[in-house]
Amino acid sequence: MASIFDLRPNRDCGDESLLSLRVPPDPRYGHLVRERVVTYAAGQGVGADALSGLLFAIGEALANAIEHSGCDNAIEIGVRVDAGKIVATIVDAGRGLREQIPRRAPFPEGLAERGRGIPIMQRCTDIFAVYTVAGRGTVIELGCYLAPLASEGSAAAG
Repeated sequence: MASIFDLRPNRDCGDESLLSLRVPPDPRYGHLVRERVVTYAAGQGVGADALSGLLFAIGEALANAIEHSGCDNAIEIGVRVDAGKIVATIVDAGRGLREQIPRRAPFPEGLAERGRGIPIMQRCTDIFAVYTVAGRGTVIELGCYLAPLASEGSAAAG
């Protein structure tokens, strides 16, 4: 790795259909991650409308990794578009989660300062999964199904 962070798409694997980023656990990099995801998605034919909820969820996952991992290691963000969906993974090497994530986590009381991240991620995406091992880290998978392009529907009909 050339520096503490690498915001360039991963070309080592030879697959330009994947976006792979590594950022330090610092909130100042959140906007750069979102910019790279938008640029990547546009290059894959995914419009801004399809991305709004996913971008919000990625921001929440990144914020949680920064705040709760308890680790100075880089956070890895991967994004891919395939089979009618866009999927992002956010990986930290931190302390992991001790509690189970409910299938549909409730929002906290209105004035609570914490506890909104997981419910927001669940409600902003079609695909949501958490994989964690205490003391080893957490992987959050977020995704949205993409609507078929209008030209695909008209080609099939004609």
